[in-house]
Amino acid sequence: MADTFFNGSDQILFILVDGLKVPIACLTDNSFQESVEMLNTTTADNKGWKTGRPLTQSYSISFSGVQIESNFGSPTKASLDILRILKRRRELISWIIDTGTTFTEGGQGYIVNLSESSSADGLLTFSGQILGYGILATQALKEPSNYIFQGDDENYIFQ
Repeated sequence: MADTFFNGSDQILFILVDGLKVPIACLTDNSFQESVEMLNTTTADNKGWKTGRPLTQSYSISFSGVQIESNFGSPTKASLDILRILKRRRELISWIIDTGTTFTEGGQGYIVNLSESSSADGLLTFSGQILGYGILATQALKEPSNYIFQGDDENYIFQ
């Protein structure tokens, strides 16, 4: 069986703005990082080798795009202008990463940084980061009505 490769342009970061699911404007890059805090342990049985137990988990999403003027009345994309307002209001936002493949991930978070870049002969660009808040939801596209939450020891189903 041949390997299936996925194209990065199929993975789109959306946020909810006034109840509307809108993509980050002219998205050029987005990345998702997960980590877990470890409690270091060791026993006489492992002869001094370090072991550990996972504790709290966290995630963040970095993104960048090309600036456009957002339509505040009925946004179809979220550019730097809308993102600045959400960050400055310290709003807890909902986000979704549509992978265009077999699953979609979503959750909540805060926009913790934004930056703008302007070169003399280029387009205005921006970048930012969403710091995750709470548990992640993974939705299998084969079961579009169920979100399966991955908990520490339990699965929660949200409909």
